[in-house]
Amino acid sequence: MSTLKDVAVLANVSPITVSRVINTPDLVKPGTRLKVQKAMDQLQYSPNIPAKNLVTKRSGIINVYIPENMDLSNPFSMHFIAGVSQGLGENMYSFLLLRDRKIETACDGYIVTGLEHREIYEFDDFARKRNRPIVLFGHTDIEAIDCIDIDNVAGAFMATEYLIRNGHRKIAMINVNENRDYVTDRLNGYRKALDAYDIPYRKKRVIYADNNIHGGIKAVEQLLESDRPTAIFCATDTMAIGVSRALSDAGLKIPEDISLIGYDGLGHQLLITPHLTTIRQPVIQAGRLMAETLLQRLQGNPADRIVRMICPELLEGDSVAAI
Repeated sequence: MSTLKDVAVLANVSPITVSRVINTPDLVKPGTRLKVQKAMDQLQYSPNIPAKNLVTKRSGIINVYIPENMDLSNPFSMHFIAGVSQGLGENMYSFLLLRDRKIETACDGYIVTGLEHREIYEFDDFARKRNRPIVLFGHTDIEAIDCIDIDNVAGAFMATEYLIRNGHRKIAMINVNENRDYVTDRLNGYRKALDAYDIPYRKKRVIYADNNIHGGIKAVEQLLESDRPTAIFCATDTMAIGVSRALSDAGLKIPEDISLIGYDGLGHQLLITPHLTTIRQPVIQAGRLMAETLLQRLQGNPADRIVRMICPELLEGDSVAAI
């Protein structure tokens, strides 16, 4: 079995340098770090993680909090966990998935998603008392919290503008009935697109529903009772599945009678016939970036707060027709 000294000899560096590469890599020049890493790979050397954690006074564990009301089988949750796992695993960190934030466990910091506005302040207070950093999937004005988010305003603007450019002016929106930032952001993006093209905003064309298939079904029933739109923008692909089903049951075809566009692009768009045009949010990339951001914070670098917005992209399917 190879030792730290064997790695040092092969890389032609001191054992202290090898130790720094393992424990505090940011203090080592990139060229030297790469040389040591190649030697470790060649010798199949595995660092003593418990010893490393003892030196750095860390547990080597990150708590990833996803609230109980978020379904872990949902594509968003699965992509999010995959991204976080990649970012932490590559840096020899493990994570514990928490569903109840009141549970007390040893950890070095928190990666959190799915918080309502009030809960963000509560979680910040919880973490401050334990002197642990937070990286939030979302955005907040709390200076102590690093934030990684999808630009939901831009994504919703993109979806609505796509419908407008296909000739639609009677565009309804089905939004999620939750008190979360992404809900407000997607509504703001929808409204900004209408305003940019001088289309009046009609409050009655915005329906709030549960973020599931049944929620989409109920929302369509409500929309069809009033002035029928020519297009519907769903704030999630999950609700769009319900919309598609309800429109079919009502004898309406997509996109001949009503065009439909969703938001997420994480696989559910392929469950609809015709395939759903949607806005893809790169959740794996976001999860990975959150992990990397938290590890940077634990290493004391950078000093300034990190706030990153990731731009989504339009995935064209067959659910939107020009009029």
